[in-house]
Amino acid sequence: QSMNQSIGNLVSAVTLFVGSLFMMFKTDVIMTITAIVATLIGFVLMTVIAKHSSKYFVRQQRCLGEINGHIEEIYTGHEFERMNNNLRESAFRAQCLAGLMPPIMTFIGNLGYVAVCVAGAVLTMKGTIGFEVIVAFMMYVRYFTQPLSQIAQAAQSLQSAAAAGERVFEFLE
Repeated sequence: QSMNQSIGNLVSAVTLFVGSLFMMFKTDVIMTITAIVATLIGFVLMTVIAKHSSKYFVRQQRCLGEINGHIEEIYTGHEFERMNNNLRESAFRAQCLAGLMPPIMTFIGNLGYVAVCVAGAVLTMKGTIGFEVIVAFMMYVRYFTQPLSQIAQAAQSLQSAAAAGERVFEFLE
């Protein structure tokens, strides 16, 4: 299910991303580079968080498997509590880090807007571009960052699916 939804979203997001990037370069190179740099700064932050959340998704799936096995075999109450606490802690961390993605993507989009506005104001004051270029770039930045957000959501979904798949393959082995 994750693969089915994620691949469709990835294809449309990549197409929109490439198209908006082409239009941005065609309109103004300096403003395009400004938007790309602002977006890259946000993505570095997102990548750091994604690396940390990956281990918690794997741990969450492992703990979930342990607790399900335990329930079936009915061990002592003390051991169940330990395994349940491990699951709760892993799930909490995985979901907290995953919950940071939408606000970070909003921040990336807003950072792109600010960078384009500042660069556009400077270029307009120098007479290099007109106001209409800034307005066009505001739309382009949205079309540029929206697919990145979709790609990040798809990557997060695939990350969770990969962690669950890892458990299935361990069981099959």
